Amino acid sequence: MFLSCTFIISKGEELTGNEKMDGIDNSMSRPVTGVYSFEIGGTSVLATYLSPLKYTGKRYSLSGNWSKALPFNPEHAIMEFNGAGEFSSLLNPAQTARMLGLQASFSWGMAWRKKLCHGFQITAGAAAGIAGGAYYLVRNGNNPVQAMAAVSLDLTASVSKPFKLGKLPILFSDKLQIPSLSVFFNPGYGETYYEIYLGNMKGLAHAGWWGNNFRLDNLLSFTLDFGRTSMLLGYRFTACTQWANCLNTKIFSNSFVIGVVPGGIGLKKQPRRLPEETVYAIY
Repeated sequence: MFLSCTFIISKGEELTGNEKMDGIDNSMSRPVTGVYSFEIGGTSVLATYLSPLKYTGKRYSLSGNWSKALPFNPEHAIMEFNGAGEFSSLLNPAQTARMLGLQASFSWGMAWRKKLCHGFQITAGAAAGIAGGAYYLVRNGNNPVQAMAAVSLDLTASVSKPFKLGKLPILFSDKLQIPSLSVFFNPGYGETYYEIYLGNMKGLAHAGWWGNNFRLDNLLSFTLDFGRTSMLLGYRFTACTQWANCLNTKIFSNSFVIGVVPGGIGLKKQPRRLPEETVYAIY
């Protein structure tokens, strides 16, 4: 069983009066919602630059997510920043060799959201992302490390719907992020990093699309809003497949998510106070 813990903190802006400046209504609050996560999950890695065998094991991750409604159209336009770092420890099928992985990723983007009938909300947008890291094969002495790096333009989408279980408000959400156009690093088959250091840099950068550098990050969650505190329960699946220079890389991971949301997400009504209107980026 895999476990992930998520903490979400909302920080509102200090506002005074009901003035308007440059077309922006200062009587409206647009809280910054920060999501801080610790994840434990399972992962499998096939990296043929290092080994023809698939390695499996545990993955540990720390991540942060910050989202906010934009001032020029807070009901429809939102922005979001994501950052994550992860460590993985894996074994080959015979459990005689170990592989260690270290990865980091960052992305910033904007999305347009629309509320539909029956309480459904959908979002669609784009983000600029950067990701990098390496996998280290402990018992391989020739090419022990496979470095990974990519700069990408991502497509993002989500669907969410609030409902009630008795008197308890719950928000169902499914968020998807797919890097689509990218430039990624991949050495030649059998090419050592010492050769690259000596100046053999031809064919290291590749134009990426879904056919040779497909990635996916999907989070399915339920957020139970108790008012000042909420709880998030969910499941995350990530996938990465890469093909270049006759080298194949396939990375899949999954985890369960348990989250705490101090301040709630705005579904449970609070006593009215200034500012008169609060627009959350989540829903």
